[in-house]
Amino acid sequence: MRHEVRKIPPAPRLVRWGPLLAHRWPLAITGALLVVCGTLVAWLMFLQSGGKPSDAARLDQGPIAVADGTLTLVSPPRLFPDGSQRQEVRYEFRVRGVRLVGGCFLAPGERKVGDACAVEYLPADPNRSRVRGGTLHLEHDWLRARFWLAAVTLPGGLLLLGWLTGVFQLRQVLVNGDAAIGLVHRVRRVGWLLPEMLAVDYTFRDHHAAVRRGRHWVRAHGELGARLLWMMAAERYEELPVLHDRRFPHWNRMLLPQDFLPHALSGSGVDFDLPAGPAA
Repeated sequence: MRHEVRKIPPAPRLVRWGPLLAHRWPLAITGALLVVCGTLVAWLMFLQSGGKPSDAARLDQGPIAVADGTLTLVSPPRLFPDGSQRQEVRYEFRVRGVRLVGGCFLAPGERKVGDACAVEYLPADPNRSRVRGGTLHLEHDWLRARFWLAAVTLPGGLLLLGWLTGVFQLRQVLVNGDAAIGLVHRVRRVGWLLPEMLAVDYTFRDHHAAVRRGRHWVRAHGELGARLLWMMAAERYEELPVLHDRRFPHWNRMLLPQDFLPHALSGSGVDFDLPAGPAA
């Protein structure tokens, strides 16, 4: 209603950060989860990738001992990220009467479970071992830290950046936007979100008197949400205040005078020259 538009305080206005940070909150939550989870998994991949290469280097440097072993598992050859084909094998061997087990990768060959093999191991730590000619460490891309940083953390960061951009766009509208009269055309529930949200569609005229369309979500359990729920139930849509950016009118927001800080409302007795109302 027009008297509500006149109660919108003059720019620059004081706004609460809570509603700003809640703007497009699914983006913020999704982005934060992706950044945290992606960074954590990347860190775990970085830690686990440090073990096997160091074992291989110690076996390469020696000294090593050799024991007779037996293959207990032979996997079919498969292609690895470096373009090579390898077979994963498991084996067992004995050192000083103690049965030990291990695994490594070998070039494809005619092998079967039960075949004998020569096992190289560190005399000081027999658990570090491999079949002669084998490789301990062949990584899939998803086992590398950079994969998780690129596939999970980076998209999460982009979502957070998009959310922050939206927050500052909304702040620009609320602090410095032009006031106009908006006519609500449709209100519907967004049923798959908590807290409960309403989607509102409306039109208004910008400072050039051009008709603009706007739409956004509103919390159902707020003062504006209560007004919109009443309109939806009564099927009687009314005019409400809209703020829009003068340069980019597609940045706009429907709100009430109560959405601003109380001490900002103390100077709100100024009447504005309002643009013409929406077209019939």
